[in-house]
This record gives sequence, C-alpha cells and structure tokens, in this order.
Amino acid sequence: MSKASRPKSRDLIMDAMESILNQNSFEAATVDAVIERSGVARGTFYYNFPSKNAVIHALARRAAQPMILTARDRLSNKAPLSEILTDIARGIADWNQQHPKLGRAVLSSIYDDRGVPVSPDPNNPGSFRSFLAEVFHESQQRGEIRQDIPAMNLSLMFIGMIYQGLFGWFMRPEAVDLTVWAQQSASLFLEGVKL
Repeated sequence: MSKASRPKSRDLIMDAMESILNQNSFEAATVDAVIERSGVARGTFYYNFPSKNAVIHALARRAAQPMILTARDRLSNKAPLSEILTDIARGIADWNQQHPKLGRAVLSSIYDDRGVPVSPDPNNPGSFRSFLAEVFHESQQRGEIRQDIPAMNLSLMFIGMIYQGLFGWFMRPEAVDLTVWAQQSASLFLEGVKL
C-alpha cells in the first residue's frame, strides 16, 4: 500500500475510538483499547492526541463539520440567526439521538477523572464554541442581537442550554423530548439576546 493510500494514524485512532464507543461505554474506551484496535504504536497515539478525551473531542468536531459548513453557508447568505440556531440545535439533538453512546462520551469527556469540568480553550479556532462565537459576532454586526455580551460568552450560554437538555435526555430519555428541548432552547436563548 502506498503512503498516499494509507489512512493517516490520526484517522485510524479516531475511527478506533468511534468504533469502541459505539459498541461499548466511555469507560471501555481506554487508550490501550484504542491502540489495540487502531494498530498504532503508543507513541503514535500520544503524538496525535494527548488523551482519550482529546480523541473524543476530535470525533465531535468531525461529526459537527457538516452542520458547521451548512450554518456558515446560511450565515454568508444572510439567513436570520433564528433559523441558523434552530438548525444547529436540531442538528445537535438529531446527532445525539443517532449516536447516543458517542454523544454520552462527548458529554462525559468535558469532566476530568475527578468529575471536575475541564476548562475549554475559548481561543481554539477549531472548537465548536469558537464557531458559535463567529455566528453570534456576525449577528451582532448585522444588528440582529444585542452587542453588550461578548460573542464567546453567548456561545457558552447557548451550549450550556443545549447540554442541560442532553444531560436530562441521557439520564431519562423517556422524560425528555430532545428535539423539542433543542428548539425551545434556541427560541428562549434568542428571546434573551434580542435587541
């Protein structure tokens, strides 16, 4: 197999992690399990990712790419923020319903081994938070929403509302209609940031 046709080790690691998470639990997706399934060396794993949570975050970013591309396209075509946020919220709900084990792992990965939330890097341009901040900044520039709250703060608030619904749904799926929660969260959020 030529170098050009060989999958990159980063992709092998991510694919192995996704496979393990879809078949097992967050706890079963250890670095050792990923190394064994992917066939990469331990050093190669750590060259590409500092931790198992970093792989999970990369999987979440990869899964979010189609939604991000659609939202960016709609934003450039001057679609209203209400439509863009509703689509994003619905997309998050749909993805988690289609991939519940991976979705649960993404939520679990926001905590360290002691159960303490891991601080996000708000300056990471590849993060979903940064993408949402872009959307909010553009909407502020267009005069759609208030400008007295930094766009990154708006991003964190919106994500917090969506995460609350996801936590409830993962705890008791029969008690929470995730799609309705997502739509209501987008609507309530927009009410709070209107001019």
